[in-house]
Amino acid sequence: MSIGQWVPLAAILAPLIGAAWIRVAGPGRCAGAAVAIGAVVVAFAGCTLLAFIAGRGASPALALIALVPPIHLTLRVDALGALFGLTVAALYVPATFHAVSWLRDDAYWRLYHTVALACLALMLLVAFAGNLVTLLVGYELFSLVSFLLIVHRRTPDAFRAGIKYLAYVIPGAALTLIGTVIVFFAAGSVGFAPGGLDVPAGSAGMLTVAWVCLVFGFGVKAALFPLHGWIPDAHPAAPAPFSGILSGVMVATGAFAIVRVAYEIFGPVRLEALGVMPWLAIPAALGVVVAGVLAVGEDHLKRRLAWSTISQMGYATLAASLLEPRALAGALVHLANHAFIKGGLFFAVGAVAAVAGIHRVSELPGLSRRMPVTAVVITVLAAALVGLPPLAGFIGKWWLVTGAAEAGAWPVLTVLLLGSVLAALYLWPVVFAAWSAPPELRSGSPVRRDEPWNGMLAAALVTAVLAVVFGVAAAATGYPLGLAVRAAAALAGGS
Repeated sequence: MSIGQWVPLAAILAPLIGAAWIRVAGPGRCAGAAVAIGAVVVAFAGCTLLAFIAGRGASPALALIALVPPIHLTLRVDALGALFGLTVAALYVPATFHAVSWLRDDAYWRLYHTVALACLALMLLVAFAGNLVTLLVGYELFSLVSFLLIVHRRTPDAFRAGIKYLAYVIPGAALTLIGTVIVFFAAGSVGFAPGGLDVPAGSAGMLTVAWVCLVFGFGVKAALFPLHGWIPDAHPAAPAPFSGILSGVMVATGAFAIVRVAYEIFGPVRLEALGVMPWLAIPAALGVVVAGVLAVGEDHLKRRLAWSTISQMGYATLAASLLEPRALAGALVHLANHAFIKGGLFFAVGAVAAVAGIHRVSELPGLSRRMPVTAVVITVLAAALVGLPPLAGFIGKWWLVTGAAEAGAWPVLTVLLLGSVLAALYLWPVVFAAWSAPPELRSGSPVRRDEPWNGMLAAALVTAVLAVVFGVAAAATGYPLGLAVRAAAALAGGS
């Protein structure tokens, strides 16, 4: 057995061991923070190595234990899994530094680090899942464990948001389980295979039911319209560093699962024959437009960004529904770049709330005088999310739009362009307000400078730098675009 086969297991175990040590050993605040950062860095290093391996065309696999014979808990790393795993682990690095500063006076800091590290391990299990059952185990455990982070503040609003979250994800879990069982009985297997599983003739009805169950089950986490209702409440309630994770990669986990199931359980040819892709495209398109419109009218910063996440996830699922390689590559690189852009925006907004007590767009005037570096970060990340070249958001949207045009999907192209217009409408007022003159300056009073604490500022700065680098040097080896193109070629049979 090669060393590469054990790397995904090591990347998953590192945060689990860190979580157990923090919870059981009860270290001091500094030691606990060091363990959390160390565990995340080890996981990131492992995912970086796996991205290198997958980029060279290898696909290491490792069978762990037999859950229900003949079904094993299996790990497998391909370009798609490597891209998503690296995105998750990379975002966790600045998120953990942000959390160390944000939690400096929090009595429940040990619980936060414990649960956050457990969520990292489970998301990596989803990324490196070798079959549908392994993906289901990681996905459902992660969905339940993350509830503890949504209710971390233990306020009435937090508990209401947490209960609403469970009201969505528990039925979603039931649907994914039903869909998995149907796939097993229809195909006799739950393994992922390029082009989809071999299914006997006459199973179209069963497969259609399985597709509906899996898409709507995973669609709860992917913010698929109209299953998105938990997100606008979860973001304001959750701690700022977890909001970045929640919007950056947690929601993307659902979109990743839909892509994996669509292309490696059903396969493009069978999905075309079943005629079910409009059932994904229509709610995805509605999510792009409806959530974008609601974001325009939302004054609360975190809720505005939450609506934006719903709209942006609609981009990825809408493009994936075209079953076209270039559009799929655009969807995958957009998921990766969006993780850093939106995660960074939540890190910055969380810092603004913690330091300046600002929670609404209408309260932002004067921010550039009080927190100038943070205002620059928000501006860069907002420009990236709108899709201005040469920033990272432009790369994903370019591939999305050109992929839709290549497929001749003009209604999809129209929705994508409309979504970009809406993004400008809900983000540029934030930038304009941040750079407007503060009331104190207009009255002649001095304005106090007060940048956020070191970890918060560093986390936001790192993501802003990545938003620039992933755009300017998008074609560099090992960057998201290269892995996304390789993954799309393998999944959709494109070049």
